[in-house]
Amino acid sequence: MRYHKLLSLPRQCVHKLINHHFNWLGLAAALPLFGMATAWAIVQGNDAVPPADLQQQITQQLALPAFQFTPSTSRYWRDESVQRGDSIARVLNRLGIRASEAQRLLQSSPLSKDLLKLKVGATLSVQTNDSGELFGLRFLNDDENGERVLVAIEQLNGAWRASAAQLTSETLQTVRVIQIGPSLTQAFNRAKVPTEVREQLSEIFADQFNLSSLKRGDRINMVYETQLYNGMPIAVGNVLAVELERSGQRFQAFYLAHDSESGAYYDGNGKPLKKGFSYAPVANARISSGFGLRQHPILQNLRLHAGVDYAAASGTPVFAPADGVIIKQTQENGYGNMLELRHNDKTTTLYAHLSQFAANSQMGRKVKAGEVIAYVGNTGRSTGPHLHFEVRINEQAVDPASNALPAPKLNPGQLARFKTSQQQTLAQLNLLREIPTNLASLD
Repeated sequence: MRYHKLLSLPRQCVHKLINHHFNWLGLAAALPLFGMATAWAIVQGNDAVPPADLQQQITQQLALPAFQFTPSTSRYWRDESVQRGDSIARVLNRLGIRASEAQRLLQSSPLSKDLLKLKVGATLSVQTNDSGELFGLRFLNDDENGERVLVAIEQLNGAWRASAAQLTSETLQTVRVIQIGPSLTQAFNRAKVPTEVREQLSEIFADQFNLSSLKRGDRINMVYETQLYNGMPIAVGNVLAVELERSGQRFQAFYLAHDSESGAYYDGNGKPLKKGFSYAPVANARISSGFGLRQHPILQNLRLHAGVDYAAASGTPVFAPADGVIIKQTQENGYGNMLELRHNDKTTTLYAHLSQFAANSQMGRKVKAGEVIAYVGNTGRSTGPHLHFEVRINEQAVDPASNALPAPKLNPGQLARFKTSQQQTLAQLNLLREIPTNLASLD
């Protein structure tokens, strides 16, 4: 193919267009049309975009009103967790309390310095306002007797005093399923069961078997009381019902309150589960104050009463409830004259507010069940003559009435009441029994 012929074609077309007279006439006739199209486009453009002289930009600076902060006079409670090395002053500083307020509290507090010491992990609650003024303070601590106490003080007319407000707690029923695996301790820890509850379980079935004999595959379903203050768990109450499956055999226990201060555990038929001690520490005396969280009659604060009180006159004999050895005999601020017995490797008993000890009482001496070891008194922090009696299992305080003292047999009226209360907790145990084993093992 000859490419120079293709290149010459455009030149030939242009030559013919220029030299043909009809083509020029057509171009001349079309010029007015091109002008109209151009004018129409300009007019359309002017309609779409407004003229510049019709646009106006206005800028004006507006003055804002002056900001004034008015502190609220409202009081409110704030919580702060106690960390290692913390003092009350340091925690108050983190909460925004003025240093002068903290210093005034420490200088004029009606409580002892020991009672104001903070434990790591405790929660300090303070009442304050937006200005950093301090009006109230509450936290849990252990007093010199080892009892857990709710420390509560308030500011009134510029002076600090023990709180006069009624400090009340609420009781919540807590349910737990413990599926035993390789380790009994790990199973309780995984289910978040408090140590006090574990010791109660150990004592409830102590006359039938040792709790440590539970093996992989065994299971515990139970309902127990948790005592709350301002929504915070501060103590546990009694185990209300428990069902234990051990080596394919089922054991049950139900708590029955005899009165407002004491109770005991019975099997499904209403028969006592524990024989208990051979003797009560005071003969023919009623329990005037039971185990658990209550208002202290002198300090007017909420504390865990770690034992039971027997109402008795000064000089009334105090008996050893079982064979034991005197391991402590001394005088303390809160307990007054106190004596402690060890009965076996895990069980001890404590007797406080005594007027005097028995004549032959001394450290290390063995005593027999039913032997007089001391006499009721009114020493220490006491409102009147009575015996304060404690039972400790593995150094953990438990309710003497339900874990150590002899459980009375039920008469027909008491048995009917037992059956009624049993139905309520039995329904809860039945629900727990339906929880699959694999779900019970989850955290």
